Amino acid sequence: MSRTFIEAISHRRSNYHLENISPVATTHILETIDRILSVVPSPFNVQSARIVVLFDEQHIALWDIVERELESRIPKDIFAKTRQKLHRSFRSGFGTILIYEDEATLNKSRIDTPDYAENVNRWSEQSSGMLQFALWTALEDMGFGASLQHYNPLIDKAVSERWLIDKSWRLIAQMPFGLPKDNPAPHIQKLPIHQRRLVFGFEE
Repeated sequence: MSRTFIEAISHRRSNYHLENISPVATTHILETIDRILSVVPSPFNVQSARIVVLFDEQHIALWDIVERELESRIPKDIFAKTRQKLHRSFRSGFGTILIYEDEATLNKSRIDTPDYAENVNRWSEQSSGMLQFALWTALEDMGFGASLQHYNPLIDKAVSERWLIDKSWRLIAQMPFGLPKDNPAPHIQKLPIHQRRLVFGFEE
């Protein structure tokens, strides 16, 4: 889609009703992910972000893992509703992006820049947040609906074993995506903008 940057980020919303349909070629999805992964900033350019992309039966397998882990912990009388949500909102989509941070890379950064070692965790979270936002916006701009999920650390061990993930990779979030079947909820401004920013040196 042809949108300005502001238009693209304005259209980014959580979509919870997805179809297993893609409006673009899978190669285009991967090329976009690679481009974003290469340009999103990280502290001292450590590039600690890691990505796993799951399609088809691999995508289904992830949400089967989530379902099994939740079923073992949620009372049976309410699990049916949880299963319905998993199938309708996430498992039904076209794919899932798993977002990781590589602890080995972050540990090296602590050693290489000891004066800033105590900031590494905070900077890692900030960098990962920028990556998640960029991926989410790009998916929406391609015509997908997506949302950001956090079933970690509940699923960490099973996911790591299923896809032989490097033990130094720490799972941060899961981003299921697919063709949206309905419109997302509208933006809600809880506070007027003028209560959320200050300006000095200029009179409006």
